[in-house]
Amino acid sequence: MLASLRKKEGIVFILAMLAVVLAAIASNIYWTRADLTSSRAHTLSKASRTLHEEIPETVRISYYASKILADRHPGPGTIEDFLREMEAVSRGRIRVRIVDPTKNPSEPESFGLVPQQMQVLEQSEQRLALVYTGIVIEYLDRHETIPAIISADNLEYEIVRAIRSVVSDSKLVAGLLAGDKDKTVANDYQTLQGGLSRAGYQVREIQRGTIVDDDVNVLFVLGNSALDRYDAAFIDAYLMRGGRVFFAVKGVDINAEYGLVASPVEEGGILGALESYGFVVARELVLDQSSLTVPFQTQNSGGGYRIQYVRYPHWIALDARYTDPGNPMTARFQGLDLYWPSPLTIRHGPGAKYRELAKTSPKAWRQTKDFAASPEDQARYALERDETTGQYLVVASAAGTFASAFVAGDPPSREGAPPAPLPPNAVSPETRIVVVSSADFLTDLMRMSDSMFNASFALNAADWLVSSDELLALRTKATVDTRLNKIRDPGTKAALVAITYVATIALVPLAVVVYGLARSSRRNKRERDSRAAAGGEA
Repeated sequence: MLASLRKKEGIVFILAMLAVVLAAIASNIYWTRADLTSSRAHTLSKASRTLHEEIPETVRISYYASKILADRHPGPGTIEDFLREMEAVSRGRIRVRIVDPTKNPSEPESFGLVPQQMQVLEQSEQRLALVYTGIVIEYLDRHETIPAIISADNLEYEIVRAIRSVVSDSKLVAGLLAGDKDKTVANDYQTLQGGLSRAGYQVREIQRGTIVDDDVNVLFVLGNSALDRYDAAFIDAYLMRGGRVFFAVKGVDINAEYGLVASPVEEGGILGALESYGFVVARELVLDQSSLTVPFQTQNSGGGYRIQYVRYPHWIALDARYTDPGNPMTARFQGLDLYWPSPLTIRHGPGAKYRELAKTSPKAWRQTKDFAASPEDQARYALERDETTGQYLVVASAAGTFASAFVAGDPPSREGAPPAPLPPNAVSPETRIVVVSSADFLTDLMRMSDSMFNASFALNAADWLVSSDELLALRTKATVDTRLNKIRDPGTKAALVAITYVATIALVPLAVVVYGLARSSRRNKRERDSRAAAGGEA
């Protein structure tokens, strides 16, 4: 009887172990996972799952990750998991290999990958180590490189974009035209250039008053204080050929080198052309209670300088509540900071569909004549607040056809320059326009104000302008404003800060003391009751 029982136990044990082994094997073939992030950031999109249909031959993805980095950081493991998932859904069109480049450093370096310095701690000693972390995507005799990648944030967008680029053997061209006298593409838009390049765009500088080539897929007009009607004619001609244009323009020019002196930009120029397309940028300033705190260097009475932090309503922080959730550029809006913006209104044209993408908070106001932007002029900021408080449009878009600003056939001229081009058509083909009424929000000022999502918005807009809606949906899964600035109303913020201080400094310690006294009292009562029941002293 005992031998029979042991035999049955042995059989059950073997079957249980076999079930565990089979379950482990099955889990490598059939598996699922739950993505609890609000933007579904860790779920493969339809674009990734159907990417194999666009790949005639096998694409090879090599992930070069130094072992010393993989042992100390979770990023390489997450990246490897994602690449394996891409491989699994590709139906054999994507092959992934994970390479430790320390064995043969010349291989990743031949693709343009360079090692990065990282501090490591070994045996209580800190030292600098050179590590590789980058991805190379190969197709036939072509390749794309994604350098210095450390996390899976935005990786799906990067992989899909790179695969499409290397398979089609083409790159989108983004033209950058600096329209302010005091700015150049090389000196003032490095962050934007870097973001566009990493997103797969070939960046090309466009000079004012020159032909914009047809191979430019999207044109960024960055500022407008130096753009007259002659310059506007070249931009108009590009638009009339079906070009896509992003306008970052202003109604008031702020001279940052001379005490932030403000003056309205001259009439006409690119603002006049924009009115023909249905966008009216007022020669005024919009200020908002939802704004940034900005450090200013000020001079004291003794001649010395000090840094003064000023709540600066001229630099407004847009809120997701006041954006268009139905447009792909703002569907997953995570932040946008505008410097010295102007009010924007739309005059709906017959051939285009217009969208209001982003507005200020309802507590914004305007400066219409007595412009004050210097930190020394804080008392003048709100002179027109009572009569102008309201909500103002600052970002808009349109898709469709647009009438030329020079349809009357009166091309402007400039002394010593060739004639401006006549528009090739009185009405453009189907095209797209984005207008932001802030000329400076894409300058490198975004680094100082920790507004890097400004560049992300520009990339989103570029993808929408060139109609890459699938890529735009992938990009917006990852961009997040991590600053602790969700509550921007000063009164509400002050009240919550006071409540937090009271709760942490007074209420929590008081609760601990009360709990301790109550527990001590209950314990003493139980002891007295126990002694009384035993006949001893109570």
